[in-house]
Amino acid sequence: MRDTRPAVSVEAGLAAPTVGTWWPVVGIGAPVREGVVIGRIVRVGRPLDVVAPKGSLGACTRLAAPGAAVEHGTLLVALGDGVAVEGEEPEETVSADAPPGALAVRAETDGTVYLRPDPGSPLFAPEGDAVGAQATVALVEVMKTFTPARAPVAGTVVRVDVEDGSSVEAGAAILWVVAD
Repeated sequence: MRDTRPAVSVEAGLAAPTVGTWWPVVGIGAPVREGVVIGRIVRVGRPLDVVAPKGSLGACTRLAAPGAAVEHGTLLVALGDGVAVEGEEPEETVSADAPPGALAVRAETDGTVYLRPDPGSPLFAPEGDAVGAQATVALVEVMKTFTPARAPVAGTVVRVDVEDGSSVEAGAAILWVVAD
């Protein structure tokens, strides 16, 4: 069972439920609703999925920088109607060429990314495929330890940004999913 914890609701958006290192899986403009995984906090080497709590609804207008050290209550995701607040710069934005409304599946660590369970098997989630929420879509290997990269929501894979067997850095987008 995955370790999950709901974000803390604050007036400006969703805040960290614990301390650790923040890795967002949503991007600017991504829809956020109750139960959506908004990112992961890694603490003491263990990833903790952070989900939008009951009553959450809106679009991500700002987010804390990937790899940022966060404390309980640190604002992770600001919610709005999909337009950033005038005069405010987002703390971190996804790449300008990110698919509209797509959620990124990001590498939690530096390592080698594998898009299939073994060399002779088909891809976990090729472009255009439907995936379930929390489905394994890639593996990131570091020193013979494999960490699954999971889809944040049920949806369709709209773009894959890496090649099977390539190197990735922590926080890099592996692929993008648009929610159903």
